[in-house]
Amino acid sequence: MAVTRKELKDNAKQALHENWGWAVIVFLINAIIVGVFTGCGYRFDEIYMNYGGYRFDEIYMNYDGNSFLMQWLSPLGSLLGWIGDFFALSLAISFLKLRDNQKEEKPYMAAFSVFTENRFVPECLNFILTSIFTFLWTILLIIPGIIKSYSYSMTAYIVKDMVASGKQVGATDGINASKELMKGHKMDLFIFDLSFIGWFLLGGLTAGIGLLWIVPYYQTAKANFYRHIAGDKFLK
Repeated sequence: MAVTRKELKDNAKQALHENWGWAVIVFLINAIIVGVFTGCGYRFDEIYMNYGGYRFDEIYMNYDGNSFLMQWLSPLGSLLGWIGDFFALSLAISFLKLRDNQKEEKPYMAAFSVFTENRFVPECLNFILTSIFTFLWTILLIIPGIIKSYSYSMTAYIVKDMVASGKQVGATDGINASKELMKGHKMDLFIFDLSFIGWFLLGGLTAGIGLLWIVPYYQTAKANFYRHIAGDKFLK
């Protein structure tokens, strides 16, 4: 990378300097929504494993309506967790807009930015296929799954830029563009992520309170990473 990680982080701090209050509120709103979906997903999985999962044969041996219902809890839990992950894409979009001096002034709108400005359908389609492709690669072996996750990592940003430019965005347009963009940059992003491990550990030691500042810092720095390697390529 021509620009250093320190420069990416310093630029993030500069962008956040007078916007910390906004950034914390955006993350807090988004985290609450994501937490509700993810928490419900984990709870349904737990109920399924502790109750429904062990009574699977009973459905066939002696029909029990409650047991039958339990068989739907595990996939429902997975779906809720997936919805939570999709909501979280709003952070990538909102902090990229902050980085580009296009901040959504109302924090509650920024927290739901994946649903605004005609982004929902293209972001959702690309997100679904990204999740499926990453899962399939991970089934083969963990390492290829991780590598592919980095190949697809810029998808949400790219779709955001494509929509902003007025393009019609297909279900794999963002994915394919991300794969091309990340050639030669996957290790850069991996090391960039590693450089934040200490911050996230610190956030955990503060019972998650520190994450209110750490996550916006990370998201803004990552938006800088994207803009540095992509420029305005997808805005034209």
